[in-house]
Amino acid sequence: MPERPAPAPAADPAAGRAAGRAAAPRFALREARLDDAPAIARLHMACWAETYAGVLDAAFLAESTVERATAEWRGMLAAGSAERTVPGSRILLALDDGDELVGLARSAPAEEPDAVRPEKLDSLYTRARTHGSGLGALLLDGVLGDRPAYLWIVTANVRAERFYAKHGFALDGTGHPYAPWHDAHCSRMVR
Repeated sequence: MPERPAPAPAADPAAGRAAGRAAAPRFALREARLDDAPAIARLHMACWAETYAGVLDAAFLAESTVERATAEWRGMLAAGSAERTVPGSRILLALDDGDELVGLARSAPAEEPDAVRPEKLDSLYTRARTHGSGLGALLLDGVLGDRPAYLWIVTANVRAERFYAKHGFALDGTGHPYAPWHDAHCSRMVR
């Protein structure tokens, strides 16, 4: 993936050194492009395998292929970028120090008739080895800043609920089985 922007700090490296820990990893964020779709799909499926094994139906995870995900991401980037494809949407990618794709986030205008905010966080995935590094917060801030929004989580994903609560989101009591994910129960969070 060419065009590496200046890295954004995921955490204050000096704080890590002062506490006797290694410097925090640094990540570079950039907008996704259409030619990124296959790499995004590989990352997406790897994150699902790490996050949802034992949480989502195994048959659903087996049906969720890189090929299918590539087609979905190509659709979201069909006009060359997220903004040109769906005005108001944004897809950010995170690369680590070795230029490996390790995270993604997508925000978009709300399209649900009962949406409680005009914007939603549609996706935020990071590789498990980056959890706790600040990358999730960096991606969240990159696509939403502090704007009001809503999102859906798999109800059984307690880690996600804690992460989003730390960033101002709260469960609003709305939840339902999500048919495309083999009826996994999902809950809405709002800020």
